[in-house]
This record gives sequence, structure tokens and C-alpha cells, in this order.
Amino acid sequence: MFDLSPYCSYPGLTAEFREEVTSTNTLLRQQAEDGAPEGSVLLAARQTAGRGRRDRSFFSPADTGLYLSILLRPKLGPQEALYLTTCAAAAVALALEEFGLQPQIKWVNDLFLKGKKVCGILTEGAIDPETMGLQYAILGIGVNLFPPEEGFPADLPEAGAVFARGPDPAETRRKLAGRILDHFFRWYPNIQDRPFFEVYRDRSMVLGQPITILQGGTSRPATALDLEPDFSLRVREADGRETVLSSGEVSIRSVF
Repeated sequence: MFDLSPYCSYPGLTAEFREEVTSTNTLLRQQAEDGAPEGSVLLAARQTAGRGRRDRSFFSPADTGLYLSILLRPKLGPQEALYLTTCAAAAVALALEEFGLQPQIKWVNDLFLKGKKVCGILTEGAIDPETMGLQYAILGIGVNLFPPEEGFPADLPEAGAVFARGPDPAETRRKLAGRILDHFFRWYPNIQDRPFFEVYRDRSMVLGQPITILQGGTSRPATALDLEPDFSLRVREADGRETVLSSGEVSIRSVF
């Protein structure tokens, strides 16, 4: 087992580390189907088939990132699964701040440092057909710790790294993973009350900014105004109307 106890005090977590996997989310989902308990954590130094939202590939080269998935069995409805993603984003932000950094959260599931994306979060789950609630959820977190020696691919112009080369990769990975998990599980028992809302909102990089809404193959300008209590985004359209966007409806690209 992977010892995170120096950095995470939450009881009941079982962490496993592997040098290489296809995808931590995929493997942990298989374990969930086999009855693995809540609090199972899988970490990897490299993914060969990492995935992001909308089945996009997630760049996961060896020894440059933290690739982490958590098995959860929350008492939430499918419409509340967004709380898991936003809770994780807030936890990652606080953990990075402990390293002296100032991350920002791009609605709804990415974290940026100095204008570059350094973290993506993907939540997947299964529905219990009897209760119609979540049977389980797999919360995947990918953090670019260090820049690859060959640089980031040209098709990832927003990608950046948390650190320049220097800190020990293995220990940095272990410490950041522990601190993320510690913050996340401090809030998780009361997740329906969203105790992390202000942490998330205060670190938003889109509120008050001009944005581009991408929807149905088209784009339109708007201004991001505020977050609703359920983490949907209230915006002012170009014609002055105020509308509320849910994470399932659109992707948002900030324009700076």
C-alpha cells in the first residue's frame, strides 16, 4: 500500500500506487464493480489511456504528473454529482496553496496557474436502478507536476506545470496527493451542504470576466456573473438577458 499518512489524517483510505496504468479511473471503476469499498484510492506515475471530459485523451507521461482516482459511494442524486467535482477542485486549490502557489479554478473542473492549465478533474459514476441515486462515483484528478522533457504537445497550448524541475517527483506526488485527499475528505461527509462553496467561488477565474459559451457547435459571447448554490454559472448574454448554465450544457472558454 502507498503510505499517505504523513500528509493525510483521514481514516479508512486505502491507497495503491502503480508505475503505469491505462487509466486510474478505468481500473478503479472495475474495482468498484467488484465491490471495492469507499475510500479506495489508486495513483499512478503514468497513464497510457488517460481520459478527460467528453472522452478526450488526457496527456499523462511518466514521472511528470499526479494521476489519482478515488472511489466514492455517496448518497447523492445524479444531478448532485457536480458537488464531487467542485469539492475536488477546491481541495486541489488549497493543497497547491500550501506549496506557496496561487491557483485559480476555471468553471467547472480545471485549475490554472499563471494562465496555464495544470489540473483537470473527471467524475464518472453508476446509477442504482432501484434508488436512482449514485451507486458509486469515481473521482479522477490529474495534475501536471513538472514539464515533460520534450515539452507539452502543440495541440495543448494551454497546458502548463505546477513546478519547474527540482523537487523530488515521488515525494512531491505523495505530499500533494495526501494534502488533496485530506482537504477533500474534511468536506466530504457533509458534501450535500457544500461547505467548500466559498473556497471554490473565491478562486474562480471566470467571475466578472468576458467568456465565450460553446454550445451545439456554435459560440456566443457573455459575461460570467456569479455561481448559483448548485454551482451552475449565471451569465449575462450579449443582449442583456441573464441566464444560468449548467456544466452539462456547455463548455466555457475564457477570453482574456
